[in-house]
Amino acid sequence: MNLSFFPITPSDETFLFVLYSLTRADEMAIVPWDNEQKQSFLQIQFEAQHQHYTAKYPHGSFQIIKSDNKNIGRLYLSELEDEIRIIDLMLVSEYRGQGIGTKILTDILQSAKKPVRIYLETFNQSISLFKRLGFQSISDEGIYCLWECRASGNISLKATAFGK
Repeated sequence: MNLSFFPITPSDETFLFVLYSLTRADEMAIVPWDNEQKQSFLQIQFEAQHQHYTAKYPHGSFQIIKSDNKNIGRLYLSELEDEIRIIDLMLVSEYRGQGIGTKILTDILQSAKKPVRIYLETFNQSISLFKRLGFQSISDEGIYCLWECRASGNISLKATAFGK
């Protein structure tokens, strides 16, 4: 599979909103709201999340993942002073379970000269993937845990396709 990464642009907002909404589908299925209320809530949450990420990680790399020129996910990374932070990695459901996430994470780990960290919800289905790649939970913060992998790559994040 041929993967490519492109900085997000305003024209990607619809795709990013749909992708975000898919991650909240289970929650939305149980709330007693009509479709319009759900969409309004999701739009507010999506915008708040994006504003939070860009404010907290102003030098982050916010990218669309493409396969054969089709949008299939998003990868948000930030190289901090003492770590590489995976802010978010999300794939469209039909592209999950095909090794794409493993490839992306492996590439990040092989490139990293610093610990790689990510916050995951305690019920996140991808925890087994992160464990398999050597991540360990280093901080339990209720619904979220901070996971870390002390990878030892040979090149800087900025020199990879995942850099800015």
